[in-house]
Amino acid sequence: MTGNTGQDNKTGNVIIDTARVLLREGLVARTWGNLSRRSGDDRYLITPSGRDYETMTPDDLVEVDFEGKWSGDLKPSGERGLHTEIYRELPQVQFIIHTHQPYASALSVGGAPVEIPAELAERIGSETLPIADYGLPSTGKLHKAVLASLRETGARAILMQGHGAVLFGQDASELVDLAKAVEAACRTQFEQMTGWKAPDGAVRVRRFERDGFGLLPQIIHIFMRREDAGAVVATDDPLFLKFRESGLKAYLDDFSQLVGLKVGRTFGKTMIYGHKATYFLGADLDEAEAVATVARKNALAALVAQVTSAKPINRLDGTIMRGVYKFKYSKLKD
Repeated sequence: MTGNTGQDNKTGNVIIDTARVLLREGLVARTWGNLSRRSGDDRYLITPSGRDYETMTPDDLVEVDFEGKWSGDLKPSGERGLHTEIYRELPQVQFIIHTHQPYASALSVGGAPVEIPAELAERIGSETLPIADYGLPSTGKLHKAVLASLRETGARAILMQGHGAVLFGQDASELVDLAKAVEAACRTQFEQMTGWKAPDGAVRVRRFERDGFGLLPQIIHIFMRREDAGAVVATDDPLFLKFRESGLKAYLDDFSQLVGLKVGRTFGKTMIYGHKATYFLGADLDEAEAVATVARKNALAALVAQVTSAKPINRLDGTIMRGVYKFKYSKLKD
């Protein structure tokens, strides 16, 4: 492996620009998801693990070969094995994006292929949007499940159960458009399946920092109970309150990582139910916002689970993911 060339920098800029578009469109959040672009017959440039897309530079990208070898100061995305499998299987593919888009992720827990419009079916090369069997993130089981789905359906957009979506093709901008089209179709299917639509009026969201002025009594109480919390995001979104009595279980990987296996009416670690609001905690506002984003996506998935009888993430898998995030992944952001 050699250092970045001018061509590498050009390729890197395309990857980073695409990642920032995905952020603005709400198709990825914070540092989740990953992108890559082929840089040779048996290698590609990929985003590093745990790095902010807004501050990323071409020098941060990592070149990986099909044997899994890489060099440099930063570790490549943990899903590099997934990218390798796709590039190896389809030599014509030049670009891959792995998203955590809300409605597609929510529908992934149902297990059954998603019905999509004919125009979108033609674009992805499959009559329905397939869902690959569940596997823990960054594991061979997940990567093999995606590869099996690819071979069975020929689709170039595949949902990963309880995880997100992966899309691949020739051009970055075309893949962004495809991801948006997939999300729109999944939202339509979600609303038809669950009967739930986001409120017409704006949902109130309030943000508080520990050293701020004019804190509400309930926010002061949270800060008193949680000395490690530096910020709180509060919302009256009725989607969360649907699960206040029953509890919100983990159906998506990132919820189990950031929040846990279930949030009930007890005083939680990063998510707390109040009487008329839900509170999300973090070391800073960025982290609290991330928890809120992931929790909303998981609440959408929980509605799908009510209709499809999908099971939540099991205790062992959830504990593993929570531990990996706490002791490994989260430290990459320091």
